[in-house]
Amino acid sequence: MDDVGGASPDHYGGGGGGGSIRLVCDNCGAAEEYNPDDAEDGFFSCRQCSAVHTSTQATAADPDDFHVTGAMSFHRVSQANKTPKSRTPAPYPTPYPTRQPPAATDFEEPRDFVTGAEAWGEPEELGARVRWRYMQGLQVILQQQLEVLVKRYRVGALVCGLAGTIWVRWVATSKVFDEIWAWKVLAEDEAAQRLKCSASGGEQKPQEVKCEWGDEALPRKDRRRVEFIFLRSLRMMLPVYSTLSVCFLACHIAREAILPTDIYRWAMEGKLPYMAAFTEVDKLLGSSVKHCPLSARQLFRPVRVIGTWQLEAAAGSIAQRIGLQLPSVNFYAIAQRYLNELSLPIERILPHACRIYEWALPAELWLSSNPLRVPTRVCVMAILIVALRVQYNINGQGIWEEICETGRNADGSDPDANLPPSKRPEGGTSEEFGTRELLCTLASAYDKIDVAHDYSKDLHSYLKYCKDIVFPGIACSVEEDHLVEIFQDMYKGREDGNPKARMEERRTTNGVMNKRCRDGTSVGARSFCASSSEMQRIKSEMEDHGFCYLPPRKWLRSNGYLHYRRKTITGSLVCIGHADYYVLIRSFAKLAEVDVRVLHTSVLKLERRLAWIEERIGRSLDALQNPPIS
Repeated sequence: MDDVGGASPDHYGGGGGGGSIRLVCDNCGAAEEYNPDDAEDGFFSCRQCSAVHTSTQATAADPDDFHVTGAMSFHRVSQANKTPKSRTPAPYPTPYPTRQPPAATDFEEPRDFVTGAEAWGEPEELGARVRWRYMQGLQVILQQQLEVLVKRYRVGALVCGLAGTIWVRWVATSKVFDEIWAWKVLAEDEAAQRLKCSASGGEQKPQEVKCEWGDEALPRKDRRRVEFIFLRSLRMMLPVYSTLSVCFLACHIAREAILPTDIYRWAMEGKLPYMAAFTEVDKLLGSSVKHCPLSARQLFRPVRVIGTWQLEAAAGSIAQRIGLQLPSVNFYAIAQRYLNELSLPIERILPHACRIYEWALPAELWLSSNPLRVPTRVCVMAILIVALRVQYNINGQGIWEEICETGRNADGSDPDANLPPSKRPEGGTSEEFGTRELLCTLASAYDKIDVAHDYSKDLHSYLKYCKDIVFPGIACSVEEDHLVEIFQDMYKGREDGNPKARMEERRTTNGVMNKRCRDGTSVGARSFCASSSEMQRIKSEMEDHGFCYLPPRKWLRSNGYLHYRRKTITGSLVCIGHADYYVLIRSFAKLAEVDVRVLHTSVLKLERRLAWIEERIGRSLDALQNPPIS
């Protein structure tokens, strides 16, 4: 086809010859005048035979880069509502494949050229796409987490139904699907920008986002910023860690003995889908390029793993917002689990602890939305400690000092036979679990409790953890892979060259690394013999944890329960206690993964509550025995 007259349209919608051109069709020979309104996707069609004029193209800049002015944009006109003209297929490939349906290829299309990308220019449509993809992805992650809990950790299948109900109510309460959500998010961001500008003295000009609905599209230079404005709003309303909170809340309602420390540890180590869960979203939902301008890594990769205190508080906040009446924690199951992990006699200790639980019913056993409140597991530990102190008469008699001086009887004789009657536990016989046996078992269990993560065992585990969990989906070049193999071979050769040091490093007791005391003795032998330097180590450890050591009581004023108090030393509040009490409380604190002083404070609070209850019961009994004379 020949261009016999007129100037071709310029790049900004204007024509050189009054905005019209004359084209001659090569198919039928008809010559016609064409205006910019006649362009279909940048090309002109013959009015006689509908053949496409491939020799001339109406080029125009992207409307997202330039606003429409007096010179008409060819692209804007082509998008107007008008009757389409029928035309035959073009004999040559179309120079702009973005206007054609996408071909089935094995590679992912660039986000700027994906089909439907022109719809992302609308802020309302853009927000709807980001919101829908985000909500779908969170639900997929939640389903994966529940599947792992049921299949791998033997949690009852009831949690799946409970979690689904909680999730639906939580999403409905968040009002994330409101019709004016996009308007509200952009308005709040603009108000925040103005406030920031006014706070800085007006030196910076606030970035405004013009939300022109209808035919006016959002400029491309602001589109990327608007995408992250919507994403930030979604992450504030429904954070990624809310899936972990929903899982824990469902386990709590189902009366499962699952603790926030378990959820945190499993998520941190990659056993529960969370850190690298975004890599599975595209596999289950399809590529996000065709549905959302943001990738799965941008949408669902968490910045950090939420802590155990915040996880429990988030679960309590969700329950409060959706109006759930929660029960207390499953005290029996959690206490039984703790006693089993410490190798303590469950059948003897648990019934006494359950009586205290049923009698006191402290409010700390219910979930709370306050992130500063003591976790529920600490209250369970406090009840167990009080039960052990009452049952084994651990009230500063100096039993641990005697263990460090004499050591445990190696012949298996009665551990409490050499104690005076006032220091023996009630009902302590050779057949029962005595006080000395209790303290030695707790001292041994304290060193066997492993709070380190699995990936910190050796270098190979850590590198694999970083590759699969911390930096998933990041491919290395051939040179980098070769360099990694060289370093791994060097590390393996160093291990093979010094096997004795390797065995010493990885020597374990029941899968837990052995440590060594300051005197060089292995902690595994402490369950059989405690050296004299152990007492010095306990005193130093008490001082490091903010405790003041009290020597054993020489003159026992009574055999009753001893209440400890905190006192002020050099302007700071210091906890005081005997070595027996500290050996008891530190094992429970390490198992619960809390500071010793936090658990000690919870024990003091429980003791005050029990004393108050006893006082009221005593007054009531006195009132019944001595009724007032009328």
